[in-house]
Amino acid sequence: MFKTWNDSASTPLISNIPHNSTFLPSWCRQAFTISDSSLNEELRLLTDWFTEELYSPIIEAGGFGISSQVSRLVVDMERFCDDEQEVMAKRGMGVLYTHGCSRQLIRPMPEHAERNRILNEYYHPYHQRLILATETALKQFNRAIVVDCHSYPEKALPYEIDSDSVRPDVVLGTDTQHTPAKIIDLIENVCVRSGFTFGCNHPFAGTYVPMTFYGDSRVTAFMLEINRKIYMDEATSSKHAGFDKTRMLVGEIISAL
Repeated sequence: MFKTWNDSASTPLISNIPHNSTFLPSWCRQAFTISDSSLNEELRLLTDWFTEELYSPIIEAGGFGISSQVSRLVVDMERFCDDEQEVMAKRGMGVLYTHGCSRQLIRPMPEHAERNRILNEYYHPYHQRLILATETALKQFNRAIVVDCHSYPEKALPYEIDSDSVRPDVVLGTDTQHTPAKIIDLIENVCVRSGFTFGCNHPFAGTYVPMTFYGDSRVTAFMLEINRKIYMDEATSSKHAGFDKTRMLVGEIISAL
């Protein structure tokens, strides 16, 4: 279950928005062993709120886009589907979460049939669509720029690996093969010029790259993590007055690209 924009785009930009949704299908909800109130708290803390709208300048610029329409508590589109490859699986937060943001048990490990159903209904189609968007961009423009679109909480959550780092307004996640130095400099300059603090690969590092194209020099990729404090009230999960300015920052980054 996913949402797409611009099957025939006018720019090689591709937005990947994996954590915007709060939706849990009823058949998935039954697997969780925590109360509704506890589950809602997990959703409040772990959802990348309003990121479809926050990163909409990519679509407005004519870019491709894909957004997951199920919560990351159902399946995390950013994780490797093989737990042996996924570092967060050791914390119970691999492709299918068994533990929540406080490292507490929220559901048992899914049986093989349930795991396959979730991956086949949600995870694999999502990644196939991202691969298709990248293929289309390469055919049309001979390049693709994949923007991994996220937000993160003002205060570190217990599950985070790098929880002691400074938490700037914007964090850029990079890949050694797919994030050119000039892209890092460009985004940092836009942020600083606009009055936002900037960090690179701390407290969150890396970025999504469609594995089919890993090592292809025509594909550029980077992750943007925007601190939720600058655009929303985390306690109420509502936008505040800084939302429009933050969205404008994304637009400025896209224009510079």
